[in-house]
Amino acid sequence: MSAHRPSHRWPRALALAPAAGLALALAACGSSGASTASGSGSPSASTGSKHFTIAYVPGATGVSFYDTLVAGMRTEARTLGMSVLYQGSPDFAPSAQTPVVDAVCSRHPSALVVSPTDPKAMAPAIDTCLNAGIPVITVDTQLSDPAKLTSQITTDNIQGGKVAAAYIGKQLHGTGQIAVLSLSPTATTQVDRVQGLENALKASYPGIKVVTLQYTAQPVTFSQTVVRSILAAHPGIKAIFGAAEPNAEGAAAALAADGMTGKVLVVGFDASPTEVALLKKGQVSALVAQQAGTEGARAAEFAYDKLTGRTSAIQASVQLPDVLLTKSNVSEPAFAKYAYIP
Repeated sequence: MSAHRPSHRWPRALALAPAAGLALALAACGSSGASTASGSGSPSASTGSKHFTIAYVPGATGVSFYDTLVAGMRTEARTLGMSVLYQGSPDFAPSAQTPVVDAVCSRHPSALVVSPTDPKAMAPAIDTCLNAGIPVITVDTQLSDPAKLTSQITTDNIQGGKVAAAYIGKQLHGTGQIAVLSLSPTATTQVDRVQGLENALKASYPGIKVVTLQYTAQPVTFSQTVVRSILAAHPGIKAIFGAAEPNAEGAAAALAADGMTGKVLVVGFDASPTEVALLKKGQVSALVAQQAGTEGARAAEFAYDKLTGRTSAIQASVQLPDVLLTKSNVSEPAFAKYAYIP
């Protein structure tokens, strides 16, 4: 199909829109695992009578990062006359995500956007979609072999880990023990964030040692339990790095419950409403925030480009920079816009 794409592109100001603006885009979708569709207005004139539907399968439902990402996707899709189907599992695991991908692809959407929970284990299910002629774009997490994908869109997770390391290094004056919490030992975002942190500490702050790396799945209460066991085993820990929002939330909750807020530094990834509230209260010291809405918008752009034959407009790989949020800057408009939607 060679239909010409409308001149509209994702506005860069809107790509980093405040949470309140993106919340309007999410109002029709919710964050449950049930499938929903929106943006079902008239198709773009450039596509004639053809209406496109993007299916998005997140790493897990009920996570504000993915809710913000799909909000950006819906906003962009709506301007292009497309619908978005949002369906997932509350569990961040290949065993939970695979049947969702299978079910979604059996409905044969125009394109699949997915956040793989494992770079290898999710490949067979995604290959099934590809073999059915469904274009696939990954957002946030990635596959080990992206050769058949239309695009991979993610944040620069190595850079995000370095940002966290620089903050921790300065706050600890270059010495001390830290613990790291991560959702998964294989998900690409988690691997890269931890690697970025550890490599930056070794290079710039060799006096700071990561004494334990623990993998914790949702819910947040599990991270709380893990943090308590870590501190009991390593009482000299001075900082905790949470590589995803449940990790940082759980660490802050555990320290608060045990009267240790302020005694152990907590630095997290993401900018969920809970994390931002904890940051403002001083229970979290800093957050590395992603451009979640922009990831979703780019996915919608590239899906449209693929479906309308504008493949020259597609970037095979996109990495978006992260930003450090602290209590002193999080309320400033230039930084507040990075907060995720409720």
